[in-house]
Amino acid sequence: MAKEKKNKPVTNAENKEQDSEAVQPKTDTSSHGEMELESTAGPLSGAQPEPPVTPSNDRPPADDKRVDVDQEAEAILDAEAVVEPETDVITQQLAEAQAEAARNMENWQRTAAELANFKRRQEEQMKLQRDRIKSEVLEGVISALDDLDLAFQNLPGSLDGQLVGWVEGFRLVQRKLDKILDEQNVMPVSTSGKFDPNFHEAVSYEESDDHDTDDIIAELRKGYQIGNRVFRPALVRVAR
Repeated sequence: MAKEKKNKPVTNAENKEQDSEAVQPKTDTSSHGEMELESTAGPLSGAQPEPPVTPSNDRPPADDKRVDVDQEAEAILDAEAVVEPETDVITQQLAEAQAEAARNMENWQRTAAELANFKRRQEEQMKLQRDRIKSEVLEGVISALDDLDLAFQNLPGSLDGQLVGWVEGFRLVQRKLDKILDEQNVMPVSTSGKFDPNFHEAVSYEESDDHDTDDIIAELRKGYQIGNRVFRPALVRVAR
């Protein structure tokens, strides 16, 4: 059988020493608590410490800043002083350009109107020239028609068979000549109604109970006109 280990009796003095050793560490821990907190408050393991902030000497002093502001203000004022004359010059140039444009527009409109009037006058003159040449050419035709009209007015009352054939042949010639005048826009002047000195030429003024004053009594010779232009007035007798 194993021998039982006997417990050594503990004296009072040993108990006091153990009690004092148990209490002593507690008093040491409380006295050094601040040092332990400071040690634990240090940087964590693996973290880089922040470098100390040193004052920078690059910043200009307050006086230098004020000088820079004053220089910038002076530069702005100088720029404005230069811009104002340039603006006045540009405004003046713009006004002069607008005035010149207005003059050019007025001259262009006047020139365009003069050109249009010139073209219109040229066309009218050319038309009058054509009508004059046409009237000169057609005067021979009109003279032949006058002779035919006079011959037909003086025909005898009775005609035999051979003379009737001759008369009908001359009437055919008369109709062809009238057709030529129609194709050239040549029309006989009307002699019905009142006397008009622009279209008629009075051979005589006669008293007439059947007509009013200035009425055309009879036509003695045909007149002709091209459009509104009369190149030969009609010869007429007019009532007083």
